[in-house]
Amino acid sequence: MIAVYRSVAVDAGVAALAVTVFWLPSTGPVEPALIALFVVGVLLRSWWPVTAFGVTSAATLAGAILGVAQDPFTAAAWVLYRVAATRDGPVKVVSAALGTAVVVLVAVGTPDGAGVARYAAVSVLVTVGAWRLGTAVRREREEALRVARAEREQAVLAERLRVVREVHDVVSHSLGTIAVTAGVTAHVAGDDADRLRRGLARVEETGRQALDELRTVLHTVRSGALDLGPVVERARAAGIEVDVDVDTSVPLTPAVYRIVQEGLTNVVRHAPGARCEVVVRRTLAGVEVVISDDGPGVASEPSPGHGLVGLRERVESLGGSVEAGPGGGGGFVVRAVVPEVGDG
Repeated sequence: MIAVYRSVAVDAGVAALAVTVFWLPSTGPVEPALIALFVVGVLLRSWWPVTAFGVTSAATLAGAILGVAQDPFTAAAWVLYRVAATRDGPVKVVSAALGTAVVVLVAVGTPDGAGVARYAAVSVLVTVGAWRLGTAVRREREEALRVARAEREQAVLAERLRVVREVHDVVSHSLGTIAVTAGVTAHVAGDDADRLRRGLARVEETGRQALDELRTVLHTVRSGALDLGPVVERARAAGIEVDVDVDTSVPLTPAVYRIVQEGLTNVVRHAPGARCEVVVRRTLAGVEVVISDDGPGVASEPSPGHGLVGLRERVESLGGSVEAGPGGGGGFVVRAVVPEVGDG
C-alpha cells in the first residue's frame, strides 16, 4: 500500500509539472475542466493504466486543438510507459493504435501549421520512446521471473534427488545386512537354537535401525535440520565409546551426516568394543570429517565395502574426496573432505 501511495505522489508531481509547463503559460483561455480531466487521467495511472492513458491522451488532444495547451504528449507518454510495463497482447495493440491516432489527430487539428510537423515529431518520439522503454522493462521482469521459477524448480528437484539418495542408502545398506545375516543364520544355525535366536535378533535390530534412519531422513525433509545425536547414540548402544568434536560453525549437510553415519557403522561392524573419535571441522579445502578408532585395524588397506564405495562416489560427485585405511597408530580411519557448497 505504501508503494501505491508513493506512485500516486509521483503521478501527482508529473501532472502538476505538465500543467505548469504546458497548460498555464498558454495564450488561449484557461480551461479548468479540461485541466482537471487531464490531472485525473494521470492520477489513474497506478490503478487503471489503459483508462488513464485514454483520458490523458484525450485531454491532451483537446487542449492542443483548442490552443490552450502545447503538451507533446509527455504526460500521456508517462502513462503509456506504465501500460507497456504491465500489459501485453491485445491491450498493448489497442494502446499503440490509440496513441498513433492521437498523434495524427493533433497533427491535423493543430492551428499552427508551421509547428505541426515539429509538434507531431516530438509527440511520436515521446510516445514511442515510452512504449519501447516500458516494453523493455516488462520483458526484463518476465525474464527475472522465469529465472526465479527455474531456480525454484531446480531446488525442488535437487531436494527430491537428495531424499531419494538418502532413502536408497538406508534401505540398500539395511536390506543387505538383513540378507547376509539371514543367509548365514539359515546356513549355520541348524539345531543351534541360541545361534538362530542371535541371528534373528540381529535381523530385528537391523530392521529397527533402518526404520530409525528413515524417520531421521523424513524429519530432515520436514524440518531441514540434521542431528548427529541419534547416529552417535546407536553406536554407543552397540558398545562403541564415541567422542564427538564438531565445530558448531560448520554446516551439517546431508553429505557430512552420511559420512559420520557410514564411518560409525564400519566401527560397529568391524571393531566392536573399540573407542572411536568423530571430528568435524572447517579447513581451507572445505569441511573435513574424520572417524578414527583404536580397533584391531588391518595390515593393509582393505577392499572397500559397498558402503564406502557408495560414500566415495557420493562425496566425489560433490567435488570432495574420501580416504579410508589403517591409522598411523593402529585402528582404522575414514577421512573425507566436502566442499561447503556441496549439500548432497
